Amino acid sequence: MAIGKIHPACKQYLWGGEKLIREYGISSPNTPLAEAWVLSAHPDGDSRISFSEGELCSEGKESSEGESFAEYLKCHPEAVGSFGKAFPFFPTLIKLIDAKKALSIQVHPDDSFALSREGQYGKTEMWIVLEREEGAFLYFGFQKDYTEEEIRRAIEEENFPSLLCKVMVEPGDVFFIPAGTVHAIGAGILLAEVQQNSNLTYRVYDYGRKDAQGNTRELHVEKALEVMDRKQLSSYRQEAFKKQGTKAAEENAAGKSTEGKDAAGESAVEEKAAGKNVYLERIGSCEYFTVDRLFLEDNAFYSGKLTEESFLSLLVLEGEGVLTEETKCCEDMHQESSTEYKQEKCSFAGKKEQRFVKKGESYFLPAEEGQWSLKGTGKFLLTFLSEKDCVRED
Repeated sequence: MAIGKIHPACKQYLWGGEKLIREYGISSPNTPLAEAWVLSAHPDGDSRISFSEGELCSEGKESSEGESFAEYLKCHPEAVGSFGKAFPFFPTLIKLIDAKKALSIQVHPDDSFALSREGQYGKTEMWIVLEREEGAFLYFGFQKDYTEEEIRRAIEEENFPSLLCKVMVEPGDVFFIPAGTVHAIGAGILLAEVQQNSNLTYRVYDYGRKDAQGNTRELHVEKALEVMDRKQLSSYRQEAFKKQGTKAAEENAAGKSTEGKDAAGESAVEEKAAGKNVYLERIGSCEYFTVDRLFLEDNAFYSGKLTEESFLSLLVLEGEGVLTEETKCCEDMHQESSTEYKQEKCSFAGKKEQRFVKKGESYFLPAEEGQWSLKGTGKFLLTFLSEKDCVRED
């Protein structure tokens, strides 16, 4: 297989802005552009995938035209990887979101409720803040425990936001949002969202806004009350991940190896090689995705292993670089290692492909044995499935 470039499905909502087009290079006739679904096989917003010259898509079409990402996965189920067999469909959806205005206050159901009542899966997600205007904030969970009656009354009296935690944000902040958590992205925030492959949202409060036709948007108060977690939120940001990353950087710079544990107890190895300007941190892991954030400084080089267990999604958050995929194993690939990634070069005699990548672009590397590398300067989001992700109770 080869490196696939993802062409996003674009969404025009009344709260969107212009930054995704102007600053992230997203091509779209939609203005304002609220969301770019940069990795999606969902029927409400199917991305397209294209390959370099000489590669054919699933239906034998010229690769420059691209094809439906969902159709590509249907023809090449092995591209998801063996861990993907635990899911009835591609489990992950990734977006870039530009909130020029505040989004509605909303909540997503879990799988159990969504399957029984809606015939589809629920939605757990995480946010990575990329940009924010002065004073920007989001709503995230309740300030204290509330009864259903107290919440219902606040909604009716249009005072619902006063019950929620108002969280000021900074670029780099990470928030994990389990299904059932009431939340809203505030005005002036641009972020990346990694989520369960679902588009099921219950609006609780929408500030009385009207669309272009003068109609208020539908609310789903009764269903929202059934699924929301009404308890006080105990924590906001993914502080544990950020602290581990700092500790890992310091200890590796001193010639030590560091292995941390993420919030779910899974191994989260974070490395910084002294003098090589490379920093990798685990920022999220759940049943539907695992997410690492990679920092490269001063045209640094980083390499990682490809396996038949999972695809790898690469989203360029900032900067640029050269992405290389080599798909024939070499001797180094068979050496045992306790890390998921190796920061060392590896010579391949087999197939090799390179792509120049830049801010706002999304790439899909199918599951297969091999190695990938990135040389450049910037911030990159790596999303994949881990062994933990393929363990399901349903």
